[in-house]
Amino acid sequence: MRLKLRSADFFSESAVYGLVMVSAFLMVTNRSDVTSRDVFIKVLVAVVVLWIAHMFAAGVAHLSKVANSEAPLLESARYAFSHSLGMLLAAILPLAIIFLGVVNLIRDDIALWTALWVDVALLGLLGYLSTTAWAQKPFLRWAVGGATALLGVSIVILKTLAY
Repeated sequence: MRLKLRSADFFSESAVYGLVMVSAFLMVTNRSDVTSRDVFIKVLVAVVVLWIAHMFAAGVAHLSKVANSEAPLLESARYAFSHSLGMLLAAILPLAIIFLGVVNLIRDDIALWTALWVDVALLGLLGYLSTTAWAQKPFLRWAVGGATALLGVSIVILKTLAY
């Protein structure tokens, strides 16, 4: 099975979910005594485990739609993989930023906060770009992008209040 990345992989509900999930994990795994290495490992493991669970759920749910095909398991597995790929793609940039803290290129707290704010920006960008196919007015695109980014901002606010 050859991997082909499509723009739909980047602008899917699983990509939005992946960004929200990574932000939430960044929020709950960080304390002042936790290193970037600890955060990186916890977030990476959590993302992979939840991605596998999401992929499994999508595959099982899709089986009834392909029951009459020649290879329903293979077809369902392909669908599940492509449907869930956005979760993994969404985690790459925030984890790369946290990794900068792991290798001591930036301080742990800067790595965490930068990853959180990059998630906010990515959520806004996903919201904005997802509207380009149907929203002709720039105001509407900005409104959807802003509303999507607000989800990320709410996670940052929760982190600030929690710590």
